[in-house]
Amino acid sequence: MSTCVELNRLEFSWPGAQSALLSIPHLSLARGERVLLRGASGSGKSTLLSLIAGIHTTAAGQVNVLGHDLAQLSQHQRDRLRANEIGYIFQQFNLLPYLSALANVTLACQFAPARRHRLQGHSIEAAAEVLLDRLGLSRSQQQQPAHQLSVGQQQRVAAARALLGSPALIIADEPTSALDQAHRDDFIRLLFEACEAQDTTLLFVTHDATLAPHFPRTIELHELNQASGAAHV
Repeated sequence: MSTCVELNRLEFSWPGAQSALLSIPHLSLARGERVLLRGASGSGKSTLLSLIAGIHTTAAGQVNVLGHDLAQLSQHQRDRLRANEIGYIFQQFNLLPYLSALANVTLACQFAPARRHRLQGHSIEAAAEVLLDRLGLSRSQQQQPAHQLSVGQQQRVAAARALLGSPALIIADEPTSALDQAHRDDFIRLLFEACEAQDTTLLFVTHDATLAPHFPRTIELHELNQASGAAHV
């Protein structure tokens, strides 16, 4: 099984900080794995995600994503890798409120040629409709402006946007925090099904310990991170 993400001797400090925020000897995520990363609010989860996504870089240690050492890539190359190979589901969804659900999803491929290529001749719109169908939005709901959808429906639109074009890695940052348990469990099931169909690695980040039974593998950030006394972000 090939590796999707690998961290080695990662050290990260914000400028001017007295101590390291993150000190991670090693972490490896295999292609197609479904992993829960759990940590308390303010424990450094978002910073770690930004390093894996190539938004920030570290001066010490290695962040390897899909065979690329991110420190060796230019900002443009990291942006391109992120657009083509990483789907991001944000806690607040980050949808454009007056665009339709379908238009919000198709945005994912507008600036990602590799994701468009993986649609294998299907139009972006047709592929987005299939994903939204699978995630439980009717064709009429797909044409509604995002701000008219329920929270659960908006969440599914955000998931479809991240999944469109079969990126190698999905990063889900606290995406179920606004849902009740029934809708939360249903969303996780649908997300698992979509990732399995595309052989996509899922890194699902939360502070909620009750989600652990859903996942084949759970990582506790406080056990992974050897930094101490840091001002967490």
